[in-house]
Amino acid sequence: MHNPEKILETCESLLDETVEFLDRLIRFESLPGYEGPAMHWVHEQFMELADICETVPVPESIVDDPDYAFTLDDRPYAGRPNVRAVMKGDGSGKSVIMNAHVDVVPPSDGHDRPFDPYIKDGMLYGRGAIDDKGMVAVMWMLFKAMRTLGIKPKGDIILHIVIEEETGGNGTLALVRRGEDADCCLNLEGCGLGRIFTSIRGALWFTLTCHGRAGHSGSAQTTVSALKTAIEAMRILEDYHDDLLERDRHNDPLFDEIPDPMPLTFGSMISGDWPAMAPQKAEVKGVLGILDTSKETVMREIRERLESKGSDWLRDNYELTFEYRHDTSRVDPELPFVNVLKESFRDIGIEPEIAGLPASSDAWFYTNLVDIPTVLTGPGGIGTAHTDHECIVINELPVGTAAVLMFVIRWCGVR
Repeated sequence: MHNPEKILETCESLLDETVEFLDRLIRFESLPGYEGPAMHWVHEQFMELADICETVPVPESIVDDPDYAFTLDDRPYAGRPNVRAVMKGDGSGKSVIMNAHVDVVPPSDGHDRPFDPYIKDGMLYGRGAIDDKGMVAVMWMLFKAMRTLGIKPKGDIILHIVIEEETGGNGTLALVRRGEDADCCLNLEGCGLGRIFTSIRGALWFTLTCHGRAGHSGSAQTTVSALKTAIEAMRILEDYHDDLLERDRHNDPLFDEIPDPMPLTFGSMISGDWPAMAPQKAEVKGVLGILDTSKETVMREIRERLESKGSDWLRDNYELTFEYRHDTSRVDPELPFVNVLKESFRDIGIEPEIAGLPASSDAWFYTNLVDIPTVLTGPGGIGTAHTDHECIVINELPVGTAAVLMFVIRWCGVR
């Protein structure tokens, strides 16, 4: 029953059903704020497989949490819950949480059929195929395979299927604040078969608003361009990023081979109404990756840099807010559950790789806020996520699920 070949064979036998599950899930246009129908459908599907399956409302008060990020349009949380599904153990084994999200980013420019999935050359295409609905399909196949094989764990397997990961992890934050305990957590994201990310960098999303003194281009002596002020501030942030990178990048060997594991990205700028007029306001939005330095320290140091390096005008005429605040998540690669996960990949013929992720994820909520050591892993590749050709390799679904099931057998134990 617990032979790796039998496990993989069982997962492969469930592939068609799993593809149907994923196809249906992708068809829900579950943008942040609009996840409700998808979450209620997911709840129905796991009701048939889990010992406990519940929708967990996100309280409106979550917006007051110090680690709350942001929403796109301030839609209420009523009607779009998280889903918590549990395969119960008898209490004699170790437990695990698995986390995946249902919300997706908007379709890319030119994205063909983002919510009308199709198969081509062994790939399933559609928004969320890899980020992150494919990982919810892994969860479904896992529970389906366990039911098919009659595998009952000794320790609890707890699934957290969440909303609003793409806007900062508010769904996971709500579940963590509600209270949950486990011996470890697998944050499932499509990152490549066998890859185990034990170091996951943090990130700060920010909005920098600079104010000027609007006026005609012929009155340069009395006008101040908010656009030029914003460019000045951006240069200060670039210098700060370079200093922060030099300070932190060598503290974790898993990031050594990545030229800039904590990039500064300016994603958008809005300014000006007329070519011959100095603009009154400029708004810059961006993200700064962080490694060793805490998010609180980085936020404070950015303000200090703008105050100490900026012009007199900049110092008195800017506003800075941080909408998305993730710390780095880091666990010892030699922790027992990490070694068990490595052996589980080897069980199915995949050589594992321990790596550092130069992107942020919901892992830090578990590792940092509730002391549940967490790694990020999952089949597929993140390279197509958020693109107009997002897809997942179909044949990786049973292989990745088989590895997770072997982990359950080794870590949680079976009765």
